[in-house]
Amino acid sequence: MNLIAYLARVDLRRRWLTWVGIALLLGLTAGASLFALAGARRTASSYARFLRSVNPSTIVVISPAGLPVDEHRAAAVPGVASSRMEVGFSVAVLDHGVPRLTARSPDLDTVGTFDGRFFDQDRFVATKGRAPNPSRADEVAVNELAAERLGFRVGQRLDLGAYSVDQISSPSFVSDPPSPKVLTHATVVGIGRFPDEVLQDEADRSLRMLLTPAYSAPARPFANYGIQGLVLDKDADVDAIRTRFQAAAPVGSIEFRDTEVDAFHAQQALRPLALALAVLGTIVAGASVVLTAQALARSILAERDQRGFVRALGASPAQLAAAAAVGPTAATVVGTLLAVAFAFAASPLMPLGSVRGVDPAKGFVIDWTVLGLGALVLVVALTAWVIAVAVRSSRTAIPRAQVRPSVAVAVAAGAGLDTPTLVGLRFALERRTDASSSNRSVIAGAVVAVAALVSAITFGASLDRLVNTPRLYGWNGEAVITAAGGYGNIPLDDASRILDRDANIRAWAGATFGLGKLDGRQTPMIGLGPGSAVAPPVLHGSAPQTSGEIVLGTATARELRVSIGDSITLSGGDRPVHLRVVGLATFPTIGKLHVARTSLGVGAWVAPELVPGANRDIIGNVRSGLGPRAIFVHFRPGTDEAAAIEQLRTTTKPLADFAGLDVLPVQRPAEIVNSSQIARAPVLFALALGLGALISLALTLGSAVRRHQRDLALLKTFGCTRRQLAATVAWQASVTTLIALTLGIPFGIVIGRWLWTLFAQQLDVVVEPSVSLIALAVIAVSALLAANAAGAIPARRARRVSPASILRSE
Repeated sequence: MNLIAYLARVDLRRRWLTWVGIALLLGLTAGASLFALAGARRTASSYARFLRSVNPSTIVVISPAGLPVDEHRAAAVPGVASSRMEVGFSVAVLDHGVPRLTARSPDLDTVGTFDGRFFDQDRFVATKGRAPNPSRADEVAVNELAAERLGFRVGQRLDLGAYSVDQISSPSFVSDPPSPKVLTHATVVGIGRFPDEVLQDEADRSLRMLLTPAYSAPARPFANYGIQGLVLDKDADVDAIRTRFQAAAPVGSIEFRDTEVDAFHAQQALRPLALALAVLGTIVAGASVVLTAQALARSILAERDQRGFVRALGASPAQLAAAAAVGPTAATVVGTLLAVAFAFAASPLMPLGSVRGVDPAKGFVIDWTVLGLGALVLVVALTAWVIAVAVRSSRTAIPRAQVRPSVAVAVAAGAGLDTPTLVGLRFALERRTDASSSNRSVIAGAVVAVAALVSAITFGASLDRLVNTPRLYGWNGEAVITAAGGYGNIPLDDASRILDRDANIRAWAGATFGLGKLDGRQTPMIGLGPGSAVAPPVLHGSAPQTSGEIVLGTATARELRVSIGDSITLSGGDRPVHLRVVGLATFPTIGKLHVARTSLGVGAWVAPELVPGANRDIIGNVRSGLGPRAIFVHFRPGTDEAAAIEQLRTTTKPLADFAGLDVLPVQRPAEIVNSSQIARAPVLFALALGLGALISLALTLGSAVRRHQRDLALLKTFGCTRRQLAATVAWQASVTTLIALTLGIPFGIVIGRWLWTLFAQQLDVVVEPSVSLIALAVIAVSALLAANAAGAIPARRARRVSPASILRSE
C-alpha cells in the first residue's frame, strides 16, 4: 500500500497538469451535455407544470354570435364542477374623452368576468407588475402583445369608456362619438399572459386587456358576448356535455376548445426545443466520452516505461495498475463533479421557449434523473476504462518501440521539405508499435470531435433554414386575407376584381375552414378548390384533383392509421362522404380564431363544399353563395412584402363588413415560434465541444513532446534552433487537424443531415437539410488557428528540451 501511495504521489507531482486538463475536458464537455439533456426534460415538462398552476378549464364553449351572459347556467349542468365566464365589453381607451381604440378596431380586446375567470380559474399570469385586485374596478392588466404594440406600461393611468352595442353600431360613432355608458379612471398594474397565450400560434394572437369583476358588475348591461370555461368532474361524460350545449344553441353556432387538445398541441410546440436539446446533448456526450477516454488512456500509457523499471525492482502488476489508476480516476471524479456543477450553474437558463417567462419553477434546479444518473454513468464507465487500461499496461511486457515509416513522410522528404516540417509530419503520421504513442487513436479522436462539431452546426443551419422558410412549414404564399378571424366570409367577386388588378400578386386562392370527423375523429379542415394556385406543400402523393379526394396531414394520417390509396369517411356535414386519400402534406397554421385549426402535419385538405359549416355565415345561418373565409396570396418575386401587405389592407377595406377584415403576413405555428428561440444553441454547444477538442489536442501534443524528448534532444544537438523545435509541434498539430477536418467534415455533414431528417419528420415539416459552406470554412480556418494556439505550451516545452539531461543515459 505504501508503494502504491508513493508511486501515485510521484505521478501526481510529475503529471498534475495533465490530470487538471483531463478534468477540465470532462467538466466542460460532459457539463454541456448534462445541461442540454436536463434542459430537454425541463423544457418538455414546462407546459404541464405551468398548466397545473393556473387551475385550467377542461373545455371552453365559444360562440361567435355570443352566448347569453348568464354565468350560472353552465354551473347547473350535470358533470360540471366549476364554471367561469369571460365577458366581452366594448371598451375604448379615451384621449380627452374621445375613443382612441374602438370595438370595431381589432386592436384591443377588452375582457372581464362576473365570477372570476382569469382570477381563480384560467388565471392570468403577470410577468411584470401583478395581477389586478378583483375587488377594484380601477385596476387593469394587459397582455404582452398589447404592451408591445400599444405602448402600455405598468403604472400607466388610463381613461376607459364602455359603450353599448347600439352606440358602436351607429354610423356616427367614429365621427361623433357619444359619451360612454361607463367612465373609469384605471391604472395598468400588470403585464402578462392569459393561459391560452403561453404556447400560441401567431394566428391566435390578439391584443387583450383584463378587466376585474368589480368593473364588470356595473357594466353588465353592456356586455356583448360570453365565453364559458368549464372544469368538469373526473368521471364526466364530455361528449354528453358538448351535446347538451349544442342543443341549447343554433345549429353550427357553437365551437369547443379542449384544454386536453391545447395541452397536446402545446407539447407539440415544445417538442422541437426538447428534441433539439436532446440531439445536441447526445452529440456532445458522445464526443466527450471519446475524447476523455482517449486522454485517460494516453496519460496511463505515457508512463508505461517508468512503470516497467519499477516492476523490474519487484513491484507486482496489481500494485503498478493501482498506482497508474489513481491519478486518472481522481481526474474522472473531479471532472464529473465539475460537469454536474456546470449543469447546475447553467440551469436558470432553462426551460427554453415561451413557457420560460411564466414557469412556476424558475431558477436553479437539479434534475437528479439526468445529473445524478449521468454522473454515475460517467464515473463508472470511465473508471472501468481506466482500470482496464492500467491493468493491461502493467501486465504486458514492454517491447522496444519500433517506427513504421509513413508513405506521406517519405513523399514529403523526397519533395525537399525542411527539417521541422518533416519531423512534425513524422510525429503526426508515423506509426509506432507501442500503444502509448498510437497516432491513429489521436487522429480518430480528432475526427470524432470535428464530426460532432460539424453535425451540430449542420443541425443548427437546418433549423435556421426551417424557421426562416415558410414553405417548409406549410405556407406557399406570403400573406392571407381573413374575414372576422376566420369566422366571416369574403365576397369573392369583389375580391377577384381587387386582387387581379394588383401588380404585386402572382397568384391567389380562396379557402374555408371548419371541423369535421374523419373515421369518427374530429379533425380541423381546410377547403381549397382542386388546382388552387396557392396550396400547401404535398410531401407524398398528389394534391386533390376532384371532390372525392383528400390530402391528410402526416400526423393525422398516423393517428388514423391510413396511407395513400386508402378510403376514409368524412362526417359532420349534411351526410357522410367517402373520400380517397391521395396525398400527405404539411399545412399552414391558419383557421378560425381560438379554435382547432390545421397546422403542420395536423388536418385535412378537401374541396371547399365538403368542409362542415362552409354554408353557414358568422351567426350560424345557412346561406348559399358564401365566399371563402380567407384568401391566400402569393406575391411576385422581388416584392416588398411588408409594403404589399399594407397596400392590400387599403385596397381590401371595401370588402369588410361589421365583423372586420384583415391582411396578415405568414402566421407561424407555435412550434416554429419556439424553435426560433434555440437558434443560437447549436453554435454555443459547438463552441463548448470545440474548446473540449482543443484541450484534448493540447494534452495530446504535450504527451507527444514528452514521448519525443529524445528525438528533440538529438535535433537540438545537430543544430536545430529553438524556433525550429517549436515548429515541429506546430506542424504536428496542423497535420493532425487537417486530417481530422478532411475526414470529420464529411462524416459530420452526413450525421447532421441524418439527425435533421429524423427531427423534421417528427415535426411534420418539409425535410430539407441545410449545410452552411461559410460555417464549414470558418470551422476549418478556426480549427487550424486554434490547434496551433493549443500547441503553444507544448511548443514552449519543446524549445526548452535539454540534450545533456535527456541523452545522459545513452
